[in-house]
Amino acid sequence: MLRYILIIICLLPTTVLGQDSWNQEGDLEDSQVIIEKNRKIDLPRINRDFKKVPEIKVNQSTVDVEFNSKQFVPNLNSLAPRIRVLTIQDEKLEKLYANQLKIGGGNYGASYLEGNFASKRSKDKSYGLNIYHQSFANGPIDKRNSGSGYQRVNPYGKMIFQKAVLSAEAFYERHNNYLYGYDTALYSEVDRDTLQRTFHTIGASVSLKDQNESSRYHYTIDGDIYQLFTNINNSEFSFDYNIKNKVDLNDDFALYLNSDGFISSLKFDLLDSAQSRNLLRFKTGVKFTREKLRIGLGLNMVHENDTLEGMGKLHVYPDLNINYAPFDKFSVFAGLKGDVRANRYRNMLMENPYLDNTINIYNTLMPFQFYGGATGSLSNFLGYEVGFSVASVRHNFGYEAIYSESQGEIRYRTKYFDQNNTEANVYAALSTDIDKLRINIRGDYFYYNVGDTELMPFRPSFILKVNSEYWVANKLNIGLNAHLQGRMNNANTIMEENANYSFNVNESIPPIYDLGIKLGYQLSNRSQVFLHANNLIANKYEYYLGYPNRGFQILGGFTYSF
Repeated sequence: MLRYILIIICLLPTTVLGQDSWNQEGDLEDSQVIIEKNRKIDLPRINRDFKKVPEIKVNQSTVDVEFNSKQFVPNLNSLAPRIRVLTIQDEKLEKLYANQLKIGGGNYGASYLEGNFASKRSKDKSYGLNIYHQSFANGPIDKRNSGSGYQRVNPYGKMIFQKAVLSAEAFYERHNNYLYGYDTALYSEVDRDTLQRTFHTIGASVSLKDQNESSRYHYTIDGDIYQLFTNINNSEFSFDYNIKNKVDLNDDFALYLNSDGFISSLKFDLLDSAQSRNLLRFKTGVKFTREKLRIGLGLNMVHENDTLEGMGKLHVYPDLNINYAPFDKFSVFAGLKGDVRANRYRNMLMENPYLDNTINIYNTLMPFQFYGGATGSLSNFLGYEVGFSVASVRHNFGYEAIYSESQGEIRYRTKYFDQNNTEANVYAALSTDIDKLRINIRGDYFYYNVGDTELMPFRPSFILKVNSEYWVANKLNIGLNAHLQGRMNNANTIMEENANYSFNVNESIPPIYDLGIKLGYQLSNRSQVFLHANNLIANKYEYYLGYPNRGFQILGGFTYSF
């Protein structure tokens, strides 16, 4: 303390002198004051004695504890909850009107009747009856002397089993025509009964087809039989069969063995005995399928007893085909095959009802035919197909017009070409289905080379067909049909100096144009009225020489479903 006092006393004079010279000007000298604190606290070291924590002795005595539990079983009263299960009512099926009847009439004394009667919905069976009638009391020549008619009755039935489907049907057909190909300028009165040609056919068929998809073996068996009668005492009986067998070896390969043919008897009234005509065909081979590729390799063996070359001939032809689909909705196909075309009297009558009382009927040989094409669709509404075929044909035939001086009318006979000739066909088809519009178009071009000096008679060079249908406001249905056919060669044995007639036999048959329209109006979901008009151009064209077609035709009627 004393030290601090002495320091203050020593500094006091200096402080007073500084105050005396406060107002004097001068410079302050730099000075530095350093204060140091050097103090250290030292504590003496003390020794401490650390002892262990004394151990606590545990009492080892045990205490017995008893636990008693009682089982509790609850008794619940029976519950009767009022629960109502919510169910969805099945949608009712729309009522099916399986029966339909159409009645109509028109000019040329036309009458029309069509009925379709079928069973109701069933999972394992179906049956029904179809009837059809259309006739014209008058025709283009001498009214009733050129009338025509067609009738058909067709009952049918089907049974569906677990692994197969059995189908059967029967039919009766009647075709009625008249040989009106006479010169009306020379014959004012003609016996109508001598001109009539009526053909009746009674037949039946049975089919059995498997539907067991899990099986590797698949089959189809068809059998047909018919008897043809005519009012000129010509007849034809035939039994036809068709059997298909296929065995799937694995997912890629399959073997097939198919057979078809017929046993028939043909009789003309002017001949002394009936002619037996038989054909037996076997097709065997293998099919290969992988992804987008399908290939078939086989043989076609045909034995028949009715060609111009003689009796009992066995023919062996190739049967090759390939189909490849490189893209979706597009595929190409090609093939090479040979076959025997079976010509039948019944089929010829359907094609040309103006045949003579006796004609020659032989099979046509086709040693090979090369074909190819493509099919697909440009969209979901537009599909197409184009293709061609070139064949070597022997004993091909057309029709030849002859003039009967006794009856005074033109009739037709078959004309065969014995030499090998070329037959070609190029076609294109287009179909569309857009909402309420449907259109189908197909055009075919035909080429026949039957020799240097001869032409294929009464076969068109090309055919174009158009069928269309359009619904207007769900009530009105409009359809347009067109048929265009090219020029045909005219082969005949009519000599102008030997007969008096006014037919133009030196020229070919001119092209055919036919246009028709169909109208239908829906009165209700069960009834409709319709109106059909054919040959709007009103051209009495001739498909066969001496037999012009009817002109403008109209047919109206009523349709009812029940």
